[in-house]
Amino acid sequence: MDFLINESQLRIILQEQDQSKMSDYMKELYSFTSNLVNKAKKTYGLNLKLLLTWGSSVGGLVMPLNNFIRTGRFELTDDQATLILIGVACTYFYDNVKTLKTILTKIKEEGLEDTFKEVLIKSRNLRDSFFNFMKSANVTLGSTLELVTYSFLIPIITDIQSAITEGSDIQTTAMTIAKRLVASGVVLTGQIALTETIKKIIKKFQ
Repeated sequence: MDFLINESQLRIILQEQDQSKMSDYMKELYSFTSNLVNKAKKTYGLNLKLLLTWGSSVGGLVMPLNNFIRTGRFELTDDQATLILIGVACTYFYDNVKTLKTILTKIKEEGLEDTFKEVLIKSRNLRDSFFNFMKSANVTLGSTLELVTYSFLIPIITDIQSAITEGSDIQTTAMTIAKRLVASGVVLTGQIALTETIKKIIKKFQ
């Protein structure tokens, strides 16, 4: 027996698939951060479990930098790349001067100061671009930490855009996406606040 679906139902199915993919992205970002923390502990004896509090947000900001390092002209070992990325992550997410100083000392010992500075500049460019995008979408963020807390959105901005279907209700679409992201279990932001943020992002694209 053949089951036929109309165009509207097909759009709903495709939208749900996109939103499920977004949830999977959140878990991937958290897993990336978790692996980074474990490597830092194993290789350099650094206890950075506190970074897991912002797991997916850390991944949202640092994972693109990992791609920048891996595909660029840098000749780093896996351990050195980990050290650089941990240094960047702690600059934004770890409010502990002593820990950051320890990491910077290790970076200096490895002769990676120039590389770290270059990757840090790249991270600031990414942060500023994200900040400007959020600002253009009328999303008001009170502090740098609040801004980077939303960094988990960076890899899925285009997916949010593709989830918008013609004639779809903005509130419903935003609520559905936010619900899926929160359901991933690795996003700190509450569903109501996230819904409002995503709603503003959707309006920007329309």
